[in-house]
Amino acid sequence: MARRRRRRGWRGRRWAWGLTVGLAGAVAWGLHAIPRAGGLPSAWRYALRYGIDLDLAGAIEQAARAEGLDPELAFRLVAVESGFRPDAVSPAGALGLTQILPSTAAELDSAATPERLLRERDLNLRLGFRYLRRLLTAYNGDLRLALHAYNRGPGTVARLRAAGRDVANGYADRVLGPRFGPPYAGTGFLTDSASGAAR
Repeated sequence: MARRRRRRGWRGRRWAWGLTVGLAGAVAWGLHAIPRAGGLPSAWRYALRYGIDLDLAGAIEQAARAEGLDPELAFRLVAVESGFRPDAVSPAGALGLTQILPSTAAELDSAATPERLLRERDLNLRLGFRYLRRLLTAYNGDLRLALHAYNRGPGTVARLRAAGRDVANGYADRVLGPRFGPPYAGTGFLTDSASGAAR
C-alpha cells in the first residue's frame, strides 16, 4: 500500500512538473512566435526585450514614429545613451533618455529648457529622435556617420573628416551591434518595411 501511494505521489508530482514545463514552453514559444504573426503589440515586445515598463516602451515607439525614425534604432539609441534612465545627466551636460545637449534641444525647440528636458520625458524623446533624423538626412542616409555626429557633435566630425581622420570611436558599433539582438540592418528612417518590432 505504501509503495502504491508513493508511486501515485510521484506520478502526481511528475504530472505537475510536466504541466509546468509544458506551459513554460508554450509561453516561451508564444512570445517568440506571436510577434512574427503580428499578434503582440510591438511596445510589449520592446518592453520585454529591454526590461522596461510598458509605458516607457510605448512612449519611445510613439516618439520615434512621430519623428520618422525606425523604433528599433530609437530603442537602441536610448539603451546606449541613458540605459533608459530619464534623469541621466552626462559630465558634458547632456540630459535625459536621449542625452541631448540643452543647446541642441533649443535649436530644435526654443521652449526646450534643461529643466523641461529632464522633467518631460516625451519632449526629450521627440527632440533626441528629431536630431538624429536630421543628422541622417544631413549625412545622406549614412547611419554610422549620423550616429557618430550624434555622439561627438557635427563640428567634431567635420574637423576629423577635413583632416582625413577616422571619426569612428566605437559608438556606432555599440548602437548597431548584436548587444540588443541581431545587428541592426535598417536605414534608420521609418519606412513601411522598418523593423518596428523587436526581434
